[in-house]
Amino acid sequence: MTLTITNRELRLEVAHNVRHIGGYRTADGRSTSDTVIRSAGLHRLTATGLGTLADHGVDVIVDLRSQVERERDVTPDPATAGIRHVFAPVFEEDHSPVAMDAEFPGYYVVYQRMLESGHNAYRTLFETIENTDGRVLFHCSAGKDRTGIGAALMLGLAGVEERVIVEDYAVSYDLLAPLLDEWLPKMAERGIDEQRGKQLMGSPPDAMENTLAHIQRLYGGPAGYLESIGLSTGTLSAVKAWLFA
Repeated sequence: MTLTITNRELRLEVAHNVRHIGGYRTADGRSTSDTVIRSAGLHRLTATGLGTLADHGVDVIVDLRSQVERERDVTPDPATAGIRHVFAPVFEEDHSPVAMDAEFPGYYVVYQRMLESGHNAYRTLFETIENTDGRVLFHCSAGKDRTGIGAALMLGLAGVEERVIVEDYAVSYDLLAPLLDEWLPKMAERGIDEQRGKQLMGSPPDAMENTLAHIQRLYGGPAGYLESIGLSTGTLSAVKAWLFA
């Protein structure tokens, strides 16, 4: 596994959509660092994979999944590699793509719900970053929805252009392609056909564009949202500094 700005994707055994958010230019001419990593579920990792994360400076893993998801797809105990494990569920029910309903309302609607119900989770994520010396890895099931909102908030706080935030979000579709063969049969059991299943695995740019516009309209931007959920200006300053460390 290499942590480089020129190659964001991290090849980590059979974990998918693993990539840092470094190397993005901001309005003031700086570039984000590779101190924060986003990922899909880590339940397929072995002790070797956890050791690789530790070797590359990961100090803490923040799991945004629900209790149901954590019990179904159990992440190996990262404490064996000296990595702290923090649970911060955005939803209390299963919100992985495979569990989505056939009457899925669209990601823009779902993302609004995440912002409303995920106050505690996103506050915990940012406070964890503030209080961690090494790299932070955060994830959900597919690493594109709950994780995508978290990454968008971080990049927005850092001052990355919205166009770039949308591009970072959209990358998930290609990186999750290997999971389609595994998840489409499970979706079929729930009455979701292949076309709909692929839609649920998508990361359409307009979903994030509309979500960022929603955050701007209601909160004045990512920093305003984060302040509204109880994060202090000190915490936001510390996290912003960490994103350039």
